[in-house]
Amino acid sequence: MAKAKVVHSTDACHIIFEGDKRHPEPVMGVIQFPGGHVEVSRCDDGSYWAHISMVAAKNNTESRIDYETPGRTIPPIPYANDIKHLAIRIAPKVDWPEY
Repeated sequence: MAKAKVVHSTDACHIIFEGDKRHPEPVMGVIQFPGGHVEVSRCDDGSYWAHISMVAAKNNTESRIDYETPGRTIPPIPYANDIKHLAIRIAPKVDWPEY
């Protein structure tokens, strides 16, 4: 059975997908909360899709994008308050530090 590593602390839950084929993990993980969910899905090439979905666009109350290079900004997103789903594909090229 595929299992994800779950670490609990006093006020947090950390779900870790390590991408190690020797230790099968779920193809997808979902965190569901009132108003939406966050989903992480592993692709066949080892990259991951991260999805943020809202039940309705009116649940979108604020957003931001942070860049690695300080001082970079983006122009206002047209119809930003109508966004109901956001997805980004991530390829693991730089490893996380050990926790």
